[in-house]
Amino acid sequence: MAIIERTSTSWFSRIGGALTGALFGLALLIGAIVLLFWNEGRSVATYQSLQEGLAAVVSTDAAKVDPALEGKLIHIQSRVIPNADVADPETGITGPGAVGMVRHVEMYQWVETESTKTEKKLGGGEEEVKTYSYEKEWSDVAVASSQFKQPQEEANPEFWLPSSTTYVDAARLGAFNLSGQKLAGVATSKPHPISADEANAASESLGYPGEGRAVNGALYFGENESAPEIGDTKITFEEMILPEASVVGMQNGTSISEYTTKNQNSLFLLDAGLKSAKVMFARGEDDNATLTWVIRAGGIVALFVGFILIFRILSVLGDVIPFVGSLVGFATGLVSFVLALVVGGIVIAIGWFFVRPMLSAGLLIGAGAIVFAYFKYGRKKTDPLTV
Repeated sequence: MAIIERTSTSWFSRIGGALTGALFGLALLIGAIVLLFWNEGRSVATYQSLQEGLAAVVSTDAAKVDPALEGKLIHIQSRVIPNADVADPETGITGPGAVGMVRHVEMYQWVETESTKTEKKLGGGEEEVKTYSYEKEWSDVAVASSQFKQPQEEANPEFWLPSSTTYVDAARLGAFNLSGQKLAGVATSKPHPISADEANAASESLGYPGEGRAVNGALYFGENESAPEIGDTKITFEEMILPEASVVGMQNGTSISEYTTKNQNSLFLLDAGLKSAKVMFARGEDDNATLTWVIRAGGIVALFVGFILIFRILSVLGDVIPFVGSLVGFATGLVSFVLALVVGGIVIAIGWFFVRPMLSAGLLIGAGAIVFAYFKYGRKKTDPLTV
């Protein structure tokens, strides 16, 4: 079942929308520049903190607390022993030896899918065609069928049990203790198949005695799992397993907390397995570099989108003749891409200037080379008036 909705927008309305979009694009440019500049400072500060930490860290035996290392940056390696068995509070399902338990709940529901197609019209107008289709699917979020464009005869019932994650309060690493939630950040997940006995006990704990069944490792509420009906619910569980861990942080009694470096950055490293301090700091530098490049890429994409929104008014004006508008849109898209690279490179270079002037100079030269190449070789090819 599907319904179609058509909406026409006049050329003048599109111009108004493009002007509003240009304001948003300008705000996006400013935000992207601030993000890129902040990221360079963050990257350098993190690198400096890691270098300071590597020089100061002391590897110690996890089996005992050395009072002489109180307040110092320490490194330990140890088996992880939870202080208690983790248990899902609503169902009572337990995971012995795990640091956390994940409950994943799905319900069979009506789901609405919207697809949109836009067509340009002669004279600058635009027609938007939206198609709404409906299917029965398993979903892990509540779907409000009352908000559908076309309500279904059978409404989705209340999503009666949310997904959740439960952690042990703490676990021992030799003589030290760390919270289960913190340790779960580096744990691996292992499915916890539900047995018939667990299904019966969990069903009773949830207030539906005898209704829940063990089906393919899941706790299932419904008549027939092979032909599910709206409202059927299946619940699966995963244990968060961490047999061994390595930690770098400040010794604080029998706990290990964040260490504050000279530049006021917080330093705390945690990894699964038995890892040396050198390996952990190398991993920290790799993670910092990866995050830096991810944020750089995100900032440049934001710049590109910002310039696209600012220049969109030109393609809308050209859409009086759709073919011309498409050519202008292609040209402005290419210009936006070049400007995003140039502006992004300049901001990154400025961010590095006071710390690494040679790299900063290299980035500025690279940005200048892109501009030069564009105006010398690419401008005539992308100018819509010369096509």
